[in-house]
Amino acid sequence: MNKKVLLLASIVAGGYYITKRNPKARLDQYNGSGQTVLITGASGGIGQEMAFVFARHHFNVVAVARNEAKLNALKDELENSYDVEVTTIVKDLSNESAAKEIYDEVKEKGIVIDQLVNNAGAGKQSTVADANPETMLSLIHLNVSAVTLLSHYFVKDMVERGSGRILNVSSMGAFIPDPYFNVYGPTKAYEMYLTQGMYGELKDTGVTVTALCPGPTKTNWATNAGKADSKMAKSAEQVAQGRLLRYAEWGSDRYS
Repeated sequence: MNKKVLLLASIVAGGYYITKRNPKARLDQYNGSGQTVLITGASGGIGQEMAFVFARHHFNVVAVARNEAKLNALKDELENSYDVEVTTIVKDLSNESAAKEIYDEVKEKGIVIDQLVNNAGAGKQSTVADANPETMLSLIHLNVSAVTLLSHYFVKDMVERGSGRILNVSSMGAFIPDPYFNVYGPTKAYEMYLTQGMYGELKDTGVTVTALCPGPTKTNWATNAGKADSKMAKSAEQVAQGRLLRYAEWGSDRYS
């Protein structure tokens, strides 16, 4: 079979992950001591696994999600397992004011955000004709407005400092029209193109922005969206670890 066809098939099946050469030696040296990462959607799935990956590499964590009990459990586990500080912020990012409220709370606490992971997102299975308008608007606020505004608020501080990273968790759904799931894909395409545009805007500022586009992933996300897990789905841990492996292999983030 043509090599290009095989490559495309592997990307569609599992998303884009770095697998060439084992960069473990460099990954082990990746040390975030004294730095803080803010992760949205941190109470489960990819976001939760990202929190563990960053904490394992000595980053302090600001964990944002709607579920206070799950955030508190995450805080206890991370602080008991690693020498890090974890701050929890309970917010529903589908609310228009949430992004500014998160930024203001972080500033009030005197926390400097070195890396921002815009991970929170959702979808719902329905046709555009039959979908509840309020549900569609809520998804657009969560997948589009919150990502844009959080990037806006935190990237200004990063540019002023001359350093920082933003990771936007998009999806392979950004590339593939998906009937009956038609709001999710376009919002994720927006996120990908927002990232690409910011990548050009931030050239030579010391700040990088990256889009992560996972394929099917084993989380509660599919169930909540009304879809079945794919047999080809990867674990959330594999997705989260793959992002850091990629950093270790290249030495810096790139748009992808």
